Amino acid sequence: MRVERQEVDGVTVVSVADPVEVDIGNAEEFKTKTIEAIGVARHVVLDATLVEFFDSAGMAALLSIQKSVAAREGTLALASLNRPVLEIFRMIGFDVVFRTFPDVPQAVAALKA
Repeated sequence: MRVERQEVDGVTVVSVADPVEVDIGNAEEFKTKTIEAIGVARHVVLDATLVEFFDSAGMAALLSIQKSVAAREGTLALASLNRPVLEIFRMIGFDVVFRTFPDVPQAVAALKA
């Protein structure tokens, strides 16, 4: 799994490079590589365009990533979640835990404000 990083208007945007389902088999790798890609950035958008699914282990990885960013008094936003993932987020209350946006430009704009 490759996780890429880019800077957009002073906000760090991280994304997986290939389509992936984040599940028990790769959630730890996803978490580790994402935290490495984030580095010490404080304003982070996780572009989930190529993430097809998060199981419970994947969601736990997201919580760990958020905790890592929050430890630096930073903010993590999720962008471009597909409809099934967004529906699961709403069912379990993750839409309250995470700031979600329809796309990266909107997430970047919100974190810059």
